[in-house]
Amino acid sequence: YEQLCHEFMNRPRMRAAFLHGGLVWRLALHSLGFDHLPSVLEGISTEAVPSGNLLVGDDGQTYYDDGLSEEEIDFMCGTYYIDLHECDGPGVVSWWPQPNAWNVSGLNVGFWSACCEDWFQVHLGNI
Repeated sequence: YEQLCHEFMNRPRMRAAFLHGGLVWRLALHSLGFDHLPSVLEGISTEAVPSGNLLVGDDGQTYYDDGLSEEEIDFMCGTYYIDLHECDGPGVVSWWPQPNAWNVSGLNVGFWSACCEDWFQVHLGNI
């Protein structure tokens, strides 16, 4: 999983992971390190138009920016599916919480706090 994340993060799409914020941002940082953070300021990647986010300004002007698909977010969180039983259908599990779970966890305070980092390091150590 970590090797695949590192390979994914070494593509132009890595900017989208840094822009996503929250736990996805921290996972990107874990994969690439602090040295790659300045590249976020260089502007959109070559993949922003075909696979990024379409934004519409107040004046109706359209803009593109890097963004992750739901599948890419699932990938970053280490999501996979397991067959629980025929009647229950597939179960969805992940190494890391999905953004919707992170957002309501109490750790999402609008910035990456010391508590967030402590939780991340403990969770990483448990994996």
